Amino acid sequence: MSIRMRPRSSAIVLAYASCVALALLCLPASTSAQNAQQRQAAASAFDRGTTAYLQEDFATAARYFEMANDLAPAAGALMQAIIAHQRAGNDLRAASLSLRLVARFPDDADMVGRAQGVLDELSERFLRVDVDCDAECAVEVDGVLSSHDSFFVDPDAEHRIGATFDTGTVEETVQGAAGEVRTLTFEAPEGAVRLEGPEAEGDTTTTAPNPLEGADEPTATPEESGGISPAFFITSLVLTAGAGAALVWSGLDTLKANDEYEAAIDEGDFVSAQQMYDDGQDLELRTNILIGATAGLAALTVVFAIVTDWGGSDDDDVALTLRPQIALGAKDRVGGLVMEGTF
Repeated sequence: MSIRMRPRSSAIVLAYASCVALALLCLPASTSAQNAQQRQAAASAFDRGTTAYLQEDFATAARYFEMANDLAPAAGALMQAIIAHQRAGNDLRAASLSLRLVARFPDDADMVGRAQGVLDELSERFLRVDVDCDAECAVEVDGVLSSHDSFFVDPDAEHRIGATFDTGTVEETVQGAAGEVRTLTFEAPEGAVRLEGPEAEGDTTTTAPNPLEGADEPTATPEESGGISPAFFITSLVLTAGAGAALVWSGLDTLKANDEYEAAIDEGDFVSAQQMYDDGQDLELRTNILIGATAGLAALTVVFAIVTDWGGSDDDDVALTLRPQIALGAKDRVGGLVMEGTF
């Protein structure tokens, strides 16, 4: 990656690049209950979303961030999807995902606060629909499956809301003005007899198995499961976090040097500006080296997260909890960047 001492628009790209390495290591190991394939796929989707975001392809970034959250639910990934949708001009989807985040991660005060801020800004522009089913159901909005039972739709238009139960589908139309909230209650229709309790013996009605049931459970016994010690992952994580911190510091230092260089140009002090430009090339080289080093360590951390035996043993019990909370977002007023993260 090449970084030049140019106007602030290029400097913002540098700040974004400083966040990529930190984002890489936060999502993949959010919980040891996720199987390795899901974590790997989620990490890949999150990485692609970050790349698309840096290229300002916000619609594509939003899709990848949503995919990452679907594979390995994480408030940070969902918040990234919300931000990307807003940058892409898709406020309707951003508002619906904010409802989903608040309901899915109620204990994450920081992310809930961010999502609530989006709702405060957008909720008055759309019609909110809350679906209440008397049994487990899948909700569809205008023929499209919804990921949550509360969502927003365009106001002043008729929408078809469906609820699919194991005994059939019930539909209803809804229409309302912006800012209104409509609650739809669905009851499962009478249909095939469901197997419940010993009295169902002899009933020939069966239910198709859920292909996702048990997907998160390990298939091997503790004796058969392999993997390396969590100590490798923890060590790599610490090294990556340290390199990432150094990368962020170097990026901010380069931004500061860029400001001083531009100020010297504005004041007509071209002698000092030339010296600052030369110094800036050194800062640029240092930052590029740190980007490569951090990215390499982050990739190694992802690999360790996948091959680590998280089950542990009675003699070697290592507990590790990661809370991925990195949010990227441009502040249009000052041309800066929101960059936060906790572990």
